[in-house]
Amino acid sequence: MNEPTPHDSETHSRANDSAVEELAAGQRMVIFAILINISSIVLAQAVHQYFGLGVAVLGAVLAVVGVLKMATGLGLSPVVKILVVILMFVPCISLLTLLILNQKATTILKEAGYKVGLLGASK
Repeated sequence: MNEPTPHDSETHSRANDSAVEELAAGQRMVIFAILINISSIVLAQAVHQYFGLGVAVLGAVLAVVGVLKMATGLGLSPVVKILVVILMFVPCISLLTLLILNQKATTILKEAGYKVGLLGASK
């Protein structure tokens, strides 16, 4: 009989904790990416448009990395991860993608005992 041993349970728990931590880190990165993109609009108007563009590119890279971390934390397949990254470059659809991923992440993080606030999750 294959009854789970305490070692198996502990390994599964650590893997689950790791996924939740990755999910929290990804969510935090996406939130900061959104704030960076908002500030890039202000900087483009206040300083110079190329400076704002550079900051926007930084925000986009941070958003893609954050979305990949969230997708990994949610346990999405590699095919779905690629689809999510592609959707991040489609206007309006990218916002819907972020909202859906963020809502799923928030639900899982709250179930895991995290407090989810404006700047991400904390234990």
